[in-house]
Amino acid sequence: MQRYKFLILSIVVAVIGYGIWAGINDGQKIADAIEAIGWRGVVFLCGLSLCNYFLRYVRWYALLRHLGDKPSFVDGMACYWAGFALTTTPGKAGEAIRCVYFNTRHNVNNAHSFAALFVDRLTDLVVALIMAMAALMHFPQYHLVGWAMLLLLLTVVIAVNKPQPFLMICARLEGISPKFLRHFFAGVPAFFEKTALLMSWRVLFFSIVLGLVSWCAEAYGFSWLATLLGAQADVIVLMGMFFLAMMAGVVTPGGLGGTEVVMAALLMAVGLDASAAFVVSLICRVATLWFSIFVGLLSMLWLEYKPAYTE
Repeated sequence: MQRYKFLILSIVVAVIGYGIWAGINDGQKIADAIEAIGWRGVVFLCGLSLCNYFLRYVRWYALLRHLGDKPSFVDGMACYWAGFALTTTPGKAGEAIRCVYFNTRHNVNNAHSFAALFVDRLTDLVVALIMAMAALMHFPQYHLVGWAMLLLLLTVVIAVNKPQPFLMICARLEGISPKFLRHFFAGVPAFFEKTALLMSWRVLFFSIVLGLVSWCAEAYGFSWLATLLGAQADVIVLMGMFFLAMMAGVVTPGGLGGTEVVMAALLMAVGLDASAAFVVSLICRVATLWFSIFVGLLSMLWLEYKPAYTE
């Protein structure tokens, strides 16, 4: 229960927040919008999300194979998806639990897993910036979000290509840190070494293209939903709004609250009333964030009861 304390708390806070948000909107309009979507629409959106999860795992699997690891494809997918159960942790840091699973079940070195996790996040940020450009041009007031993400991206790239200052800091911290942290700082040089192997243009291009296809599946679902309820904007702009809202919500755990508010504000700016914008934001988040948590919990149960993979 301690492991899932933050997840349980985030669910409670989200339910209360969604309830308050629904309460200040027109209940009948919300009901009409939900009826217009229907359960088939929700299944369609969840199917697009599953496509996203699968392609992102294929990218992760390919990165590990590039480093010389050979995990089981099916069991490895469960290890990767299990990380989604902790998406609502600050900065999605809890998703790093997949590195533990790959280490204990497939003997994947932690330096390899964390390098794959790093490139996974880096290429997702590149994809988000690329796709958000349409929305950033449409909404000048959000230019600051784009510049902040670009600055973060440049900082990360510089850190990987010029790791000496960071290695010096980690070496100093290793000498003064408590015993339980020394192992972490001692592994930083290996992490940078393995990350450099994944930073070739060929690997990065493959990762970005696969990330673009996978995330565009969810973004298209958002644009389809918004158009169904009357949004007046091009599909590309609507897809860009999805990525812009995701980037703007990065300051909150799992994007809770921040993503929904920005998403609704953008939707109202393209013709939706507050109730319809609420429904689009709510259903989109159910079919992406909360569905991913559900998939992650099922994957954790699979790993709990299925014996570890052996060659």
